Amino acid sequence: MEKGKTIFLDIFRRADKNDDGRISWEEFVQFFADGVIGKEEMEKLFNDIDTHNTNNIDTGELCEYFSNHLGEMKEIYSLMEDLNHKVTNVLQSTAKTYPEKNRTDKFITRFLMRECIGQLTALQRPLESASDHMDEEARAENTDIKPIEPRDVLPKPDVIPGRVGRRTKHQISSQSSVPSEGSVNPIALTAQVDRLSDLLDRLEHGVNFKGFVDEDMNATAEDQYILQQRNMEVVKGKEEDFRTALRQYVEDTNNAPGALNISVRFFKDTGVFTLYEIWEAEDKEKQYREKKSFDSVFPGLTSNVSLSSITFPKIWWLKQ
Repeated sequence: MEKGKTIFLDIFRRADKNDDGRISWEEFVQFFADGVIGKEEMEKLFNDIDTHNTNNIDTGELCEYFSNHLGEMKEIYSLMEDLNHKVTNVLQSTAKTYPEKNRTDKFITRFLMRECIGQLTALQRPLESASDHMDEEARAENTDIKPIEPRDVLPKPDVIPGRVGRRTKHQISSQSSVPSEGSVNPIALTAQVDRLSDLLDRLEHGVNFKGFVDEDMNATAEDQYILQQRNMEVVKGKEEDFRTALRQYVEDTNNAPGALNISVRFFKDTGVFTLYEIWEAEDKEKQYREKKSFDSVFPGLTSNVSLSSITFPKIWWLKQ
C-alpha cells in the first residue's frame, strides 16, 4: 500500500468494534460522528464510501475513499507513518539498552524522551487549534442541522454503558476543558483525557459483556488500581475562581506520590465538571487527602457533588 495510506488500516481496525472485518452503519456513526454533521449528511457519506452497496464498509472502500480526499494532508500522513516506525524502533532498542546504562546515561535517555514528548506536543497545538476552529465554523454555518449522535442509531440492548460517549472528543464533552489562561495548558489536559479514554476502552474490551466470562485472576488489593470519578457543579458567577483552583489542583495532584493520572472534562450542556483520577492504592490517595482536603480546595461548589470509584487489575494499566 502506498505510504501514508496504511494509517487507514488502523482507522478501520478502531472503527470495526466487533472485529468482523467490516464497518456497519452503527459502527460508522459511533466512530465518525463529530458532533457537527447531521444524519442525512452522514448517511450520504456512508453510501458514498460503500461503493459495493453491501450496507457495510470494507477495508478497501475506506482506504480508497479517504485516499482520494487526502489533498495537502497526504505528505503529513506519509511523514506520520515514517515517524511511527521510527518511534517504535527507537523504543524497542531503548528498552533493550536502558537497563545496562549507568545512572548518568539513564538520566540523559529520560531527558531526551521528555523532550520528544514536548516537541510532539508543540506540533499538536496548531493542529488542535485549527481543528477546533473548523468545528466551530461548521456549527455556525449549519445551526439548523441537528448533529447525529451514536445513541440515535444504536439499538438499546447493544449499548454498553459508558462506551458510546467516549468515541470522539466532541461527543464526549462539547469542547471541554479548562481555558487557556493560567499555568496549565488545556491541550495537555485534553491529551490526558484522551489517554484515559483510551485506557477505559481497553478495559472494556478486556471484558466479555455478553457472557460475563473473561479471565481468572486474584483480586487482591495489592494487584489493583483505583479509578475515581467526581462530578462537580459550580455556583453561577464562581466559574473563574473554580477553574483557577482546578488548574492548581491538577498540577499538584499530577506530582503526588501514587497518582497515576488525572483528567478533567467540562460538559457545556449541563455545566458539570467531571474529574477522573487513577491511584495506585487507597492508602496513598487518603494520605494525599490529609494534606489537601478536597472540599477546602475548590470554591463555589454547589451541594451537587458526587463521587464514585472502581478498582481494576493493575496488569490492565501496565499493558496499555
